[in-house]
Amino acid sequence: MRFRPFVCTLTLLALVATSGAADAQGRTKKRGTTSTKTPPRPNPVPVSQAPTPISTGSIVDERGLYLDASRSAWGFVNRNYQASTGLARAHDTYQYVTMWDVASALAATYSAHELGLIADAPYNQRIQRALATLSAADLFDGAAFNKSYDSRTGKMIDRRQRISSKGYGWSVTDLGRLLTWLRIIAVNQPQFATQATTIVKRLNIARLISSGYLQGTDLDPQTGQLRVYPEGRMGYEQYAAAGLALWGFRAEKALDARLNALPVDVFGVSIIADKRGDERITSEPYIMMGMETGWYSPELREQAWRLLAAQEARYRATGMITMASEDALPDPPYYFYYYNIYRQGRPFTVDAQAATGYLDRPRWISSKAAFAWHALLPSSYTLAALQAVQGAVISGRGWGAGVYEGTLRPTGDASLNTAALILEAAVYNLRGHPFLATRLD
Repeated sequence: MRFRPFVCTLTLLALVATSGAADAQGRTKKRGTTSTKTPPRPNPVPVSQAPTPISTGSIVDERGLYLDASRSAWGFVNRNYQASTGLARAHDTYQYVTMWDVASALAATYSAHELGLIADAPYNQRIQRALATLSAADLFDGAAFNKSYDSRTGKMIDRRQRISSKGYGWSVTDLGRLLTWLRIIAVNQPQFATQATTIVKRLNIARLISSGYLQGTDLDPQTGQLRVYPEGRMGYEQYAAAGLALWGFRAEKALDARLNALPVDVFGVSIIADKRGDERITSEPYIMMGMETGWYSPELREQAWRLLAAQEARYRATGMITMASEDALPDPPYYFYYYNIYRQGRPFTVDAQAATGYLDRPRWISSKAAFAWHALLPSSYTLAALQAVQGAVISGRGWGAGVYEGTLRPTGDASLNTAALILEAAVYNLRGHPFLATRLD
């Protein structure tokens, strides 16, 4: 399917104090489809918290903004495409990819095709090649895709990034994202359904689900012994479980966002954390779910509204435009950070996998979160955030993670995952509905 670009102008209102003041803008939809209904917004935070509005100009060519952004994003993916495997590097100088990255490359390529950025013949060739690689790639313990592979060869690697016949474990969260995109492609483009189904059949699903929850594995770096553990917390858990459920494999407890729900207050907005602790509540799983398959339960839809409202509430309280998610950044020592809307009793914390405790920095306005939230739940606040990240585009190279809070200085360091979500957001902005609307309840 192709979409003809057209100009859709929007008169930008001054930022208002209530989260529900701006109406969603109209979108072009595919003929014969309908958009999903959205629930009421949660109660707004008090008007008295509103800082002085940010001036962002009077007229915005919103459709042109998304299409221009998608071209830059596709430039990154196209440059890092590996013809030998059909995969794409996650970064310009880093050849190793996770299954999350592999899914992002599929998502980016599919979205670029929908936007008319890649023609049918090269598109078909790239998807077929990627699926062929996944059909032949070694599996960890003969059960599931390893945590990482070499994008140039499709070979499994170990923890030290050496080619390995053994690997070092799987992430069921990453597999859930891959299964989501295999399903989108299989349903919307039946010519790839057989290949996609063959890939899914390679997985030993019984080892990915245990007692209704998702299960990951890892080789202990010290002893080499296999560790098996429940994987996922609120948000990421439901996103990954939905990916499995799309293929008929239901982790019932992981799918249920009510089961481990813990209501908490973030800047006057009630959101849901996880009573098991160790949660990372970020934009990431909610924006992907919203764009890709839709929020499959009322609880997830409501959580999405409230997470956006909490970010706007922080802006009102601090004057800092807030779009919090996970991102790869050039900042040492960890280079990949989670900017959490809530984590273990604290709102708006920053941490990293290898970090001990919380970090003060980096704090950034996420490019992909801004594009996705404005596509999903547009308002004057999301539009202001979208405009704030425009400096993150890297001429000729793609999109950086975003701009740093306060200074709005670009982070630099373009990445595959940022490119993929910006491309997804551009398609959603045109259509106004998910890639694959489905019911999982």
